[in-house]
Amino acid sequence: MRSNPAADARLQRAPKEVRVVFSEPVEARGSEIAVLDTSGARVDQGDTAADDANALRVSVRDIGEGGYVVAWAALSAVDGHTTRGSFVFAVGNAPLPALPDVGEASPPPRPLEVAGRALSFGGMVLLIGGPLFTLLVRRWPTMPEQRSEQLFLGLGAALLVVGAVALLLEQGGRAPPRLATLLTMRGLAGVVVLGAAAALSQRHMRVVALVAGEIAAISATLVSHAAATEAITQIVIDLVHVTSAAAWAGGVVAMLAITLPSARALPRGDLGRVVGRFSTFAIVTVVVLSLTGVVQALQRLLLVQDLWETPYGIAVLAKVALLLVALVLAAFNLLRWGRRLRAVRDPERARRWLARDVAGETVAIVLILVATGLLTALVPPAQAGGAAYQATRHAGGLRLELLLATASPGQNRYVLRVSDGLAPVTDALKVALRFTMIEHDMGENELVAEQRAPGEYVATGNVTAMFGTWRIQAIVRLSGRADIATTFEVPIGAPSGPGAVARVVQAPPYTLVVYVDPAQPVAGAPVTLNVVLVDAKGDPVAGKELRVTFTGPRSEAVTAKESSIGRYDAALPALESGRWTATIAIGAEAKGDYTFDVAR
Repeated sequence: MRSNPAADARLQRAPKEVRVVFSEPVEARGSEIAVLDTSGARVDQGDTAADDANALRVSVRDIGEGGYVVAWAALSAVDGHTTRGSFVFAVGNAPLPALPDVGEASPPPRPLEVAGRALSFGGMVLLIGGPLFTLLVRRWPTMPEQRSEQLFLGLGAALLVVGAVALLLEQGGRAPPRLATLLTMRGLAGVVVLGAAAALSQRHMRVVALVAGEIAAISATLVSHAAATEAITQIVIDLVHVTSAAAWAGGVVAMLAITLPSARALPRGDLGRVVGRFSTFAIVTVVVLSLTGVVQALQRLLLVQDLWETPYGIAVLAKVALLLVALVLAAFNLLRWGRRLRAVRDPERARRWLARDVAGETVAIVLILVATGLLTALVPPAQAGGAAYQATRHAGGLRLELLLATASPGQNRYVLRVSDGLAPVTDALKVALRFTMIEHDMGENELVAEQRAPGEYVATGNVTAMFGTWRIQAIVRLSGRADIATTFEVPIGAPSGPGAVARVVQAPPYTLVVYVDPAQPVAGAPVTLNVVLVDAKGDPVAGKELRVTFTGPRSEAVTAKESSIGRYDAALPALESGRWTATIAIGAEAKGDYTFDVAR
């Protein structure tokens, strides 16, 4: 989300530490911040530690003037995923170094992780869907195929244990405590079912298996994308989605593995009635899983194009396609073979074809589990960043994503990610951002962005100087093509909170939006006080004479210059460290005070 020093910062004095703040809790064990000079040598102390739940810090040795790269890897305390990134800063008059390509911000999941997730989901399918099929569809207190049911539930328990162990091994001993606890709970649920298989009656065994399967589903939800949002409604929707999917898929597999092999021993027409009841059960569960799946997709995808332009979206499409295949086979079973079995017309032929179609459904379900294992290991587009503002547009066949570090007036970092499908655009001749304000005429400003990483173009400035809605036009120039442009409407909020650099200062009849640049002034370095003057109607006021008196370790007064409509800048070559108060006088009409600190 942010760092200190900030990305692309130019410092007059070398920092003693680097601090990075993230959008989710991070686990210090398994995370790292490395600070490197332009030769690639590390200049940090190697003591990466947690600063608070969402932040990491590392101490820096005594360094001199030059450019430095900060490369970080953060292990999520929620789901165990690792994300990576880097930024640069410069000390003194040194140029900013080139930002190295550190690879994917969220590296693709490793095969062991996908396998562990797929096996775990397979165990949930058998332990939840199998007992529900027997209790709600088969409806017999005891079943002649008791041995088959025991093997079925035992397999589900074994998949749960193996999946949990695989995910713990994939973490390589660095699993965050929360993740390790939930995976251990999942594995123990499977062990309990294996132990109950020999000790309990058939009916009690089903109840134990169902409870264990639901415990495993809860453990999966609590380390899911929904849990990362910390929104209770999303967590509940995810749990309902997992449970309904397991109920339907497990019922299909139970039909194939338990009921169909012993169908010849059933009374005439009984198999047809079972198919009819399961079809009703399946319709209900599929409707629930489809609705909850759509809700989750809308929450995690930014655009329709995300379905084929992001790895997460491609996994969603694969899962949906496989689900449709399974539903087509299910409809054929209901409308053709189920009807024939209920009417007792050529039951043996109908049973054979039903078994083949259910086997096809089962294959589709296995592939769905693999796709789900991959899907849950990928970062959704809507959850990929911790920016204060993040929006995506499509223009000229390109995907343009704009991110702002803060949503307050003042100095900001504007990042435009440009890609053509899945490929980042690295050969843009020019990328520019043009700023105008919707509510007021504050003129038009333009920033030219530099490519700081493949397909990532960055500009910094304090053009969004006033709260309100700003129209930011992104323009991308490519060789041999007309300029590609799209517009973002960005809300800049009134600054608030004790830590806000920009603040609203009341000086009746005027209101002032005031901030310093840089956001953290340093002793001996230049500092500029920015003031936006607003009247009682909220309109910027031009043509006023502003006099700013700085009082603190010493006193100094300067006249602010009007740089654009209603915007005034008071610049000083340097200030001493300590607390300063800037008294802003608007002619003889009004005064207001703004307090800030200058670091050593």
